[in-house]
Amino acid sequence: MDQFTITEDFPKNQAAFDTRFSTEEACQTYLYELRWPDGFKCIRCGETRHWKSNRGLYICFRCEHQHSITAGTIMAGTRKPLVLWFKAMWWFTTRKSGVNAINLQDLLGLGSYHTAWRWLQKLRSCTIRQNREKLSGKVEVDEFYLGGEYGGGKRGRGAEHKCAVAIAVERKGRKLGRIRLQLIDDCSSGQLIPFMINNVSQGSVVTTDGWKGYNDLDSEGYDHLQVVRSKTLERESVLSGAHLVISLIKRLMIGTFQGRFERKYLQRYLDEYVFRFNRRATASVGKRFYRIVQQAVATKALPKKQIILGVPSLGLAG
Repeated sequence: MDQFTITEDFPKNQAAFDTRFSTEEACQTYLYELRWPDGFKCIRCGETRHWKSNRGLYICFRCEHQHSITAGTIMAGTRKPLVLWFKAMWWFTTRKSGVNAINLQDLLGLGSYHTAWRWLQKLRSCTIRQNREKLSGKVEVDEFYLGGEYGGGKRGRGAEHKCAVAIAVERKGRKLGRIRLQLIDDCSSGQLIPFMINNVSQGSVVTTDGWKGYNDLDSEGYDHLQVVRSKTLERESVLSGAHLVISLIKRLMIGTFQGRFERKYLQRYLDEYVFRFNRRATASVGKRFYRIVQQAVATKALPKKQIILGVPSLGLAG
């Protein structure tokens, strides 16, 4: 499934969600509509006629190939009811600061913390849609650090025991538009320029500080405005949008996750934040839920070993 069918079929609030998705049948029907928006089609022979077994499998009328509604998705192989998965996706998308594994374990009544943790890793892995539009127009770009011990060691772009993160923020006048976040190895041009190329459209007006890692942006097709903070009178206005988002991210990591994370999982946390931030103005919280269900269906299964190793998702499901 490479394209999403855009509809407005989602619960508008908690009460509507609780009413609509209280049974396995209701959850299966919703997934069916997202997986086969144009009607069932056998992956083996292309037949459209089918019947549904007592076990909830969709059986091809011609070749009798069995199709599980969750096969090939991040829910593949689950032994838990879909009702619990839907609740997890609802809380994951509708809570302002998200949930951590302890919260989710308590909310779902799961017996294992590790199950809740793996579910959240799977959901985070499908927050970023492939082939999404790049940022454009006026964009602020910077880097910052997460983790490590404060009060000792080297500070700034050579900080020890910290994870470097590149950030790009669209400016819409005085308001902020979309953002991009990416874990990087260091703050060299070899890391920052590819980040720009992958996330910001050429021709955009890009504002950075005076760091030399950005010196080649003009030659890459960007209108580069480099502002040295020590040489400007309005220091607080330099990259103010990027600095605001950075402060929000750091607050979230401390508040929701107590500042605890491993580097190999950090990109997933960053992806979740981008998903949430870029949809902050969505009129209905239910639409964020709808988007994550769409992407959960379209994203390939994430095996347990792959989750633990911090390997990213393999992309869209077939």
